[in-house]
Amino acid sequence: MRLITADQAAELDQKAMQDHGISGVDLMGAAGKVIAEKAKSLTVEIHNPRIVIFCGKGNNGGDGFATANYLKNMSIQVFSLIEENSIKGDSAHFHELCVQNNVTIHYGINPKDDLECDLIIDAILGTGCKGELKDDYAKWTKWINSFSCQVLAVDCPTGIDGNRGIAAKFSVCATATVSMGYPKLGLCIKQGQTHSGKIQSVDIGFPDIINELSGLRWSRFEKQSITDMLTEVNSDTYKHRQGKVLIIAGSKGMTGAAVLSTFGALRSGAGLTVTCAPESIEDIYEKTIIEGMTVGCVDDGLGYFIHDCFDTIAEKFEWCDAIVIGPGLGRDSKTMELVKDVILNAQKPLIIDADGLRIFHDNLDLFEKINVPYIITPHEGEFCELLGIDRGKYIDSFPQNIEQFMVDFPGVLVLKNAPTITFHQKEAMVNTSGNPGMATAGIGDVLAGILGTFIAQGMDIYQAAKAGVFLHGLAADNKAEEKGLRGLIASDLLDELPKVLREFD
Repeated sequence: MRLITADQAAELDQKAMQDHGISGVDLMGAAGKVIAEKAKSLTVEIHNPRIVIFCGKGNNGGDGFATANYLKNMSIQVFSLIEENSIKGDSAHFHELCVQNNVTIHYGINPKDDLECDLIIDAILGTGCKGELKDDYAKWTKWINSFSCQVLAVDCPTGIDGNRGIAAKFSVCATATVSMGYPKLGLCIKQGQTHSGKIQSVDIGFPDIINELSGLRWSRFEKQSITDMLTEVNSDTYKHRQGKVLIIAGSKGMTGAAVLSTFGALRSGAGLTVTCAPESIEDIYEKTIIEGMTVGCVDDGLGYFIHDCFDTIAEKFEWCDAIVIGPGLGRDSKTMELVKDVILNAQKPLIIDADGLRIFHDNLDLFEKINVPYIITPHEGEFCELLGIDRGKYIDSFPQNIEQFMVDFPGVLVLKNAPTITFHQKEAMVNTSGNPGMATAGIGDVLAGILGTFIAQGMDIYQAAKAGVFLHGLAADNKAEEKGLRGLIASDLLDELPKVLREFD
């Protein structure tokens, strides 16, 4: 399912009217019609439902007035947040129709606390919210949220940022959201997911120009896509044909990262794994990774990888089908020297995770020197470190900072987020699985192993990233249903992965 940002929504409006000759009145009228149809469906079981519509300034308010005209024969009241003489543009056209049709309209007054209603239609701000709500708006949204009836939002619940999904204080909590043309990105990420209710995108007559819009091409992952991505396990297969994954991970105090990455690979179907281990702590790997092979790497007793072990690791480049590097490596400069040489000399596709990303800090040009396909898997904090910006600036400039990064980035970016989003060239895929319980140590290590397996089995890097992220989140969702969100740990996913994969065999 395609998504658009709030900026792209504005561009779509402009292009429809200026380049394709579609009038704003026609678009607004069509919006009002589909919103009214949705309102009727939400109240179909209520005799003579009482509907209250809140109209703000601008086109979102105009959609509300247009809706009122289609509901004029029902029991409705309209509350306009602005005075009658301030209603301008296309909104004024539908406001005048409301007046002519004797629709009850209140201007700039607070609704009474004892007002009775069965459905509230929120047409206050739509996608036009960034930051906290002004008091003049917050008093209305607090009133809306105080009711126990259904709430239908127009384009975006008031208070939800249509680009970033961030919810202002006192944002409207909608039962359902009708989104014009395409769902807005902000409905599907961050707090937008919990405030939007059931999202329905509707055709109001926009031309088919979504691929002409500036910025990234945003989509939402569809579960049914997985079946086409996973190849059938042939009856005459053998372990070498099922994918061989080389894993460079772990250090003293963080051996668990190597274990989780390895079992992430094995539990998602890898035929063989070799996990490289600092020699002085290799016995921990040997005792824990009983189904995988290990290779001891000279470490001078330090408990972490040093550059002297490069040749030992490089001997496995030809053997493997994919390389996972980064989980739990630590930050020592000797380790970073090794990581850089592995990445620049690798002969097979790479998954670069966690500490493996540190070599790119203040050195983004290094990404262009990698000679094989690769995926990077930072969480938001790690991505901010890559960009050299603080988290606040990143949030304020989302998604423009992503768009700028992707212009010259040749690999796949898996941005671990709420939810995780996968980027490749101009494509951006918003994942539809996963839950807050995944915010725990080691979860990303399991994902790195899964990605390694899918690439080793022949998927291209973008396909592997989309499939791996979805199945990783689905395993966590299944476990959360069993155990709850609190206390979910990374190793819980390992037993669940084969069950999830079986669903798509």
